[in-house]
Amino acid sequence: MGMVDTLVPGVSTLTTLVRYYSLYWALADVAGRREWDASMCQTVLRRSEVALALVSRGKTIAAHGADRVEAMVGRGQIDELAEIGRASYSPRPWGFWSQYNGPSAVLGTVTVDSSALRPGSRECPPVVREMFRPLLELAHDRPIHPDDVADFSGLAMDANEAWDLEPLRDLITASRDGRHDPEDWTGNDRTRRSTLRVLARSAMLQPGASSWSEALHDCVAYGNRIRTDPVLSAEDRAEAWRGTLLRRLSVGAWRRLWAALVEQVITHGSATKDDLYQWISAEVPAMTVRAFLAECPSLVDAAGEPSPAERQVRDGHTAVTADLAALLFGGQRKNQLTGRSQAAFLGRYPERKQFLDPHWVAYRHREHEGQPMAELARAFVDDMLAQSRRVALRKLRLDAQGRMKLFTKLHERNGQYYAAGTEGAGNVGLRVDQFGFIARQLGLAERSDTGLVITPLAAQVLELAA
Repeated sequence: MGMVDTLVPGVSTLTTLVRYYSLYWALADVAGRREWDASMCQTVLRRSEVALALVSRGKTIAAHGADRVEAMVGRGQIDELAEIGRASYSPRPWGFWSQYNGPSAVLGTVTVDSSALRPGSRECPPVVREMFRPLLELAHDRPIHPDDVADFSGLAMDANEAWDLEPLRDLITASRDGRHDPEDWTGNDRTRRSTLRVLARSAMLQPGASSWSEALHDCVAYGNRIRTDPVLSAEDRAEAWRGTLLRRLSVGAWRRLWAALVEQVITHGSATKDDLYQWISAEVPAMTVRAFLAECPSLVDAAGEPSPAERQVRDGHTAVTADLAALLFGGQRKNQLTGRSQAAFLGRYPERKQFLDPHWVAYRHREHEGQPMAELARAFVDDMLAQSRRVALRKLRLDAQGRMKLFTKLHERNGQYYAAGTEGAGNVGLRVDQFGFIARQLGLAERSDTGLVITPLAAQVLELAA
């Protein structure tokens, strides 16, 4: 997650709608000029967010909070829409700004002074200021009603002729008038542009990919394209993406194994460690770790580049066995990768040995190489249970009565494990699909019946010509 944060600055898994970036950019500009305090900024912001939801009703791209606003309008709760509280469009005091504030700061569009929005290092363009001026003036005077939004149709999420698109496109791609001068932009800006170039080029090379993530894996994680393609080979951050993508495969394997273990406890009401041993032992083949790996797909191709072994091993094996294999592959890949790929794979602090990281898995591999796969699987059960306890103890808190409170879904009592709820098996986000959606809103990409399409505008601005 730390590497993803580094490689996609200014974009999070929750900041998917470009119009909100523009709204806060214009709001910060006006608030600074008129010296609005935090209270006034909050009022105008909440009313403006309600307006975006109202104007986007029935559109192809829904605004944040659209469902809640639609329900409240249907119940006639017009006056309560922007009020602070759980009965409004958003229970959070600052609405959806709470998820855009960090990315906006990284982009340089907004700063915060005593909770009041103020202009950032990137001056708000006059066209963006003028685009939102009527809305902000009205929101300053009174709440926005459904009857008002006919005048603000250009602010809808899918308004593709809006004035803010060109300035936002320049900001996201670190360019001016379609040209990129590295000296004009910060390191974060250059990194964001680099990631977008890698992502867009991957989509060009894999137009039939079902998602941005799939295209990125096919072109960057595996094979030799980051060395042979003229665009990808020019971006050294493609190497960092390779390490990040491959490390994520190990993270996902741990998360799925942990979710499966907790599901076993839930299914049986409770379970002992021996019960969990029996479960995982039945899921793996009756052979040694060495023999199992000898039958697995090769981790590299004929040219020594990473091959999609983590995908291939799923054929003919249980999900648990495939995840154990992915972990073992990760323990081996740490020595096969080099340079920035290896650094990204090992994380920001490779010298710090972490529980369950590839170093840990490699140690378990060496320890159990000549032993049955079931022995290794049981050792991983021990590791997961121990890590769960460590995490729970780190989160230990005392309540108002001085009683200890553990924030964990798996509890142990006298050797018996109980689960308070299921654990998510989904992997950590890469943000690339969110970034791809932003690119589509900015006119840099399109969806087609066959896959992803990079527009001629993107090819020009991002210099994607081979």
